[in-house]
Amino acid sequence: MVFHGDYEVEFEIYETTPDNARHKLLGYMAGISADDAKTRWLESHEAQEERRHQINALHPRGSCS
Repeated sequence: MVFHGDYEVEFEIYETTPDNARHKLLGYMAGISADDAKTRWLESHEAQEERRHQINALHPRGSCS
């Protein structure tokens, strides 16, 4: 039996400003991809529709070996 947790990675969830000059760390979410983690975060935090395009999931720096 294979569990999804075997393939999930914790991603950092950021919100960018309209000028994309700054990023604000919103939290962390596990997922099998950055898109999966973003979708999970948006579902659990009910982000406003106009903010959805400003929210991104990034693999944490230094976590790849």
